[in-house]
This record gives sequence, C-alpha cells and structure tokens, in this order.
Amino acid sequence: MQVTVLGASGRTGLHVVKLLRSRGHSVRAGLRSSGRADEVAGLGAEPVVADVTADAADLVEAIAGSEVVISAVGAPDPDEASVNLVDRDGAISAIRAAEKAGVSRYLQLSAQFADSPDQGDRLVRSILLAKQASDSVLQRSGLIWTIVRPGTLTDDPATGRVKIATHLEHGKVSRADVAAVLVAALDEPLTENRGFDVHSGDIPVNAALAAFG
Repeated sequence: MQVTVLGASGRTGLHVVKLLRSRGHSVRAGLRSSGRADEVAGLGAEPVVADVTADAADLVEAIAGSEVVISAVGAPDPDEASVNLVDRDGAISAIRAAEKAGVSRYLQLSAQFADSPDQGDRLVRSILLAKQASDSVLQRSGLIWTIVRPGTLTDDPATGRVKIATHLEHGKVSRADVAAVLVAALDEPLTENRGFDVHSGDIPVNAALAAFG
C-alpha cells in the first residue's frame, strides 16, 4: 500500500514511518522542508516536501498516487497564530489536497477533547479548537476517515497495549503506542468514519481496535 505520512519528521510521525515500513508499506514521508530528508530516507521512506502551510497545488502533487494519508502534523510551538496556521488551516488544506489527489483513506492525529474543547485544559484550548475545526472538515469530506484523539503524549517506550473508547477521562499515552494505533487502524474496518480517544492501557492494540464500537 502506498501511504503518505504528513509531519513525518515529528516525534510521532517518525514512529508511524518506521511501523509502516516494518509492515512492508511504501511510504512517502511528507516534510515541511528538505532538512530532515536523510533521516526519513534512512528509514526506507521516500522524502517529499509537503508543507501544509504552503501552496495547496504543491501539496496535491506530493500526495498524488497514495491510497492513504496519515496526518501527524502539528504546530512547532503553542502560539495561537502558529497553531491556527498548522493545526487548523494547514490540516484543512491537507484534507482538501487529499480529496483532489484521489486518496481514499485519511487518518488524522488529533488530541483528546478536540471534540469538546470546553472540557479540556484551558492552557491548550487554542490547540483543541484548531483541531476541532480540521477534524470537522475531515468528517464532512468525501474521504474514508479515522480521527485518533490521544491523551497527553509522552516519549515513553511502546507497550503495545492501549485503552480505546469514544470518550475517556484525562490520561496519557506514548507516541509510539499512538503510532501503532494509527498503523493498525488501516486494517480494521471498525475504525472507518470513526473518531476515538486513546490512552495507555492493558489491551493489545489490534484487540482494542477490533473491540471498538
């Protein structure tokens, strides 16, 4: 399967690229610039410049030919202007580009409480509102979508075990385990046109997704 990963050089995106390659998928690693091209190429991915804040036509070209897009883009800092540029406007531009490029499946890394920002931490309210906007556009698109809303992300090692539900209380989860959920969701029809929260848990990733719903 040909998969484009947007935000491929980020801390979660790199985990996604590694897992996709380990499962034999052809991976196009979308980068904001060519500065980290060697890093993703070393993982066996094809680096392409796919800046969600730049020209939309270039983004369509970068995505074209892919069956699936996994978006792990995120603003480099929590400044509201940066968040709106990347997590809202940029993410929406990527969704529109995927539609124009003929992509069939789109998985988006969101954040817990993006579906109800008033319940989230006020300190990240602008991030939640931005993600809520792009998540809503994805849900109304013509794509087969999946929205993964992790709790607070950590850089802890993967456990391979998670807790998944439509809504969860506050919690944490490692980036490595979130990446495993995103990749495993490709093979689980129950995740199509669904959004869900993810925390660290006791259930193996594949079993947790199969039991969802």
